[in-house]
Amino acid sequence: MKSFICSLILVFGILSFAQSTVSGTIRNSMGEPAKNVNITLVGTYDGASTDENGFFSFETEEVGEFELELEGAGFSSEIYPIILPLENPLELEIMEATELDEVVFSAGTMKAVGNTNETMMNSLDVVTTAGSDGDIIAAMQTLPGTNNVAEDGRLFIRGGEGEETSIFIDRLRVFQPYSQTAPNTPTRGRYSPFLFKGMNFSTGGYDASYGQALSGILTLETNDFPTENSYDLGFMSLGVSAAANRVWEKDALTASAAYYNLWPVFQILSTRDEWTHEPEGYSGEAVYRHQFKNGLYKSYVAMEYSKLGMRYEDINSPEKIDFKLNNTNLYWNNSYVHEFSKKLEGFIGFSLAKANTNVNQAADRFETEEIGINGKAEVEWKLNSKNHFRIGSEFVGRTDENKNVLQNQTSDLKEKLFGAYAEYTWYFARKWGLKSGVRSEYSDFVKEWNVSPRISLAYKLNRYHNLSAFYGEFFQSPMEELGYVEPSGFMKSRQYLVNYFYQKDKQTIRVELYQKDYEDLVRNDGQFNYIQNGEGFARGIDVFWRNNGSHIKNLQYWVSYSYIDTERLYKDFPVEAQPSFVANHNVSVVGKYWIQEWRSQVGLTYQFGSGRPYTNPNLEGFLQEKTRTFNTINLSWAYLLSQQKILYFSISNPVGIKNVNGYSYANSPNEQGVYDRLALRPSMDRFFFIGFFWTISENKMRNQLDNL
Repeated sequence: MKSFICSLILVFGILSFAQSTVSGTIRNSMGEPAKNVNITLVGTYDGASTDENGFFSFETEEVGEFELELEGAGFSSEIYPIILPLENPLELEIMEATELDEVVFSAGTMKAVGNTNETMMNSLDVVTTAGSDGDIIAAMQTLPGTNNVAEDGRLFIRGGEGEETSIFIDRLRVFQPYSQTAPNTPTRGRYSPFLFKGMNFSTGGYDASYGQALSGILTLETNDFPTENSYDLGFMSLGVSAAANRVWEKDALTASAAYYNLWPVFQILSTRDEWTHEPEGYSGEAVYRHQFKNGLYKSYVAMEYSKLGMRYEDINSPEKIDFKLNNTNLYWNNSYVHEFSKKLEGFIGFSLAKANTNVNQAADRFETEEIGINGKAEVEWKLNSKNHFRIGSEFVGRTDENKNVLQNQTSDLKEKLFGAYAEYTWYFARKWGLKSGVRSEYSDFVKEWNVSPRISLAYKLNRYHNLSAFYGEFFQSPMEELGYVEPSGFMKSRQYLVNYFYQKDKQTIRVELYQKDYEDLVRNDGQFNYIQNGEGFARGIDVFWRNNGSHIKNLQYWVSYSYIDTERLYKDFPVEAQPSFVANHNVSVVGKYWIQEWRSQVGLTYQFGSGRPYTNPNLEGFLQEKTRTFNTINLSWAYLLSQQKILYFSISNPVGIKNVNGYSYANSPNEQGVYDRLALRPSMDRFFFIGFFWTISENKMRNQLDNL
């Protein structure tokens, strides 16, 4: 027994000798004790938290050079190098987060919805912007860097075509994000804005986790759990809608359905086109969530059916052209996020899409079928507050079948694309941050690999001012070019960005300079003879200024201005020229004012675009003339009848400005040797919307104002 006791004493003596104490006091910048700060010895499980006096103490067996990481709510993260064992207690300082926020990588990216200091618009803004009529895409077009192509409706970014912008839901690709429409009639986004908690709009310089977009991306993130059971009903001048939220302990379901028909509106407003079947459609969406112990599963599905018929004027036809269209679209998205620890997170998901479109135009009949699949896996590791890693891989499969029924001709394009990426974010100094990434892809359609490096540097001038710069290379396969079945490679763009970002209290200012260079664009002679040596450039400046009521109480407004200088040699262009969809100057002014006495919010949106190029065959040159300027004013009014009943009214272009989107010229001259022309104008100069929205919920204060 005596021997055993002696041995025990010896063991405890050795253990106590091997351990050392790490202790000290942490204070804030004012010299006051910093309580509830977590202290971790990096690379070990050793650590402690400060008490009310800022004091901490813990034991460790480690010896040598280590890093001590300090983290706490309301404080910025700090790392101090130490040598163990310590000779004396430590005296450390930690900065309040309000004094020094984390540097912001703001080059090319605008948070449309979110709770970060990059937010340009919030969820209420997206759907209450006058003229957007609840369309996410229309709301994004009031931000800088976009070109308002009124006859198209898609997102055109910094001189890029609509196909150069990709849209994602829960990190996964959306293959048919826009509804089908008639000639010279703008499209709309397919998806309801109230299903999304986050909208991240990038006009360039996006992360390595995304690809196949030469110009920019819009990423949407569906809501997590709803807070309560509720029902929403909508009765509108163009249709009806209904939605429901059901919440269980670990499950939640949101479902919505809508029917629209523009027949009532067209009976009141005159149109230039002769509609044989007014636009009509049915749609449904649902999001199911299941909360696991350390993860969240989401399944999102959207279905839509639409049809329309019209007769429109054509300068080369003595009679109007008959046009009929019907479209069915299905999109299914599944994702799972797993939290392995506070610092390690995994993501896996896939999306499926199928769209069928039938078009009867004049004596032609076309049938198209588009099928897409996207699978993605990603791991994000926040080693500490200064070092973040992200790696991932994805697969994209597409099949586009285009059939000319009467001529029995079919174009069947298929692509399988494999991608992998890695990204590292390093906050290497108090005011500096570096984000570097690389993405590589292989396409069996293009039959080549690409390597896409991207790097961003950010510097925090002080609490309110941030500078950042970006360089990146982006690739896209030319599958959208009908008839180009043997491409020689990916199309490519290089982007250079310099950004200034300011945010203080209720005011935000954002200024960005950019240069974008294109390579390997597809050219043709108009007879399906292709060569892939096109090129181009786009350069300019984007300015954004927002105020949330610091000037006038209850008044929110923002102003966007974009200038662009761009030319391209692509498609059937004989020379390098500015494309017809680009206006050199674009301005948006958006204002919203809450009138408490009227229980109302009134909104106004004004948009301006300078003239766009068009080719006049009566003169020498190519794209040598420009249209008159584009101007439109949109008004909205939301009136709170009671806390859960809302009357909403909006009108687009109430003054009836006669905008011209371009001109169509005759194929041959008249008897005087002059080519006649037809102005391409909107089907309607004005449009209005009236709706009554009723919410039924456990929380009697909840309403649909956020969704209008």
